[in-house]
Amino acid sequence: METAPSSSMSPASGTYVLDVHGFSGLRRQHCGGGGGCIVSPTFTVAGLEWAILYHPEGDADEVTDDVAVFVVLVTKDATAWAHVEFRLLDQAAGEMVTFFGEKDPILFDSGSEDLSTWGTGELAARSFLDGSPYVAGDCLKIECAVDVCRDRLTFHHDTPPSGEPFRQYPADDEPADVTFKIAGETFPAHVSVLAARAPGLLNNTTSQAATITIDDDDDDIPAAAAAFGALLHFAYTDTLPVASGLDGAGHTALLGRLLVAAGRYGMARLGAICERAMCRSLDAGTAADTLAMADRHGFDAL
Repeated sequence: METAPSSSMSPASGTYVLDVHGFSGLRRQHCGGGGGCIVSPTFTVAGLEWAILYHPEGDADEVTDDVAVFVVLVTKDATAWAHVEFRLLDQAAGEMVTFFGEKDPILFDSGSEDLSTWGTGELAARSFLDGSPYVAGDCLKIECAVDVCRDRLTFHHDTPPSGEPFRQYPADDEPADVTFKIAGETFPAHVSVLAARAPGLLNNTTSQAATITIDDDDDDIPAAAAAFGALLHFAYTDTLPVASGLDGAGHTALLGRLLVAAGRYGMARLGAICERAMCRSLDAGTAADTLAMADRHGFDAL
């Protein structure tokens, strides 16, 4: 079932429940369609088609005691960032219990074999599920919850962000007292916000009104300007704007620019987020360039 977003700025959220009948006796050879898994009917969230893949004996080559579950973006030539959780229904209590999820948004790209699917090969052990309240009438009920990030990417707080973020950028309720120029574009800002959230940007400024021109040695200057705008957006809102370029094929390059800028301007939280996002969105087409960039700048997490 799909639920409509409460506003244009909210993620499009939806859930689908897959009923696994005959749980106790279901094995790979009983699954039709090849691959040793059950494929759910497609369901729609945010105008995109998704499906659940259920592997009764793990998704590895060898048989395991674990059940595996994945969600796949089915819509052709589509890209989306989404938060995903897998839950099991406690059929005695009548409550869904989260078994697996990710704190950060996940990049799905239906055109990439590596990025079209996300999930876990170890949702739960069969030996644990047998006789548990999660199986009743020999049926296991798995709920997949998908929240598609339409406008902003939100992130889990490993540590509280420094300074209280605004709710929007630019903040219209207070006149800007500093302006940045890059590639002919101007970005208004506030010294008080940057002092707490991006102190490195203020190395050459005072509290008085100032215009600062940022020279970028990147040949792709428009992309550099987009990255700088996304950086300021994060400084103000603790989120990243999807439309800045994170929703297309250039997402890896943009994350790389943000990662370098985060180190330059003292934004450790943004840097950690970018490293995590780049690690989780690697595929055959981006791995070599990403690893070369990581080696060049000393990003050990990559």
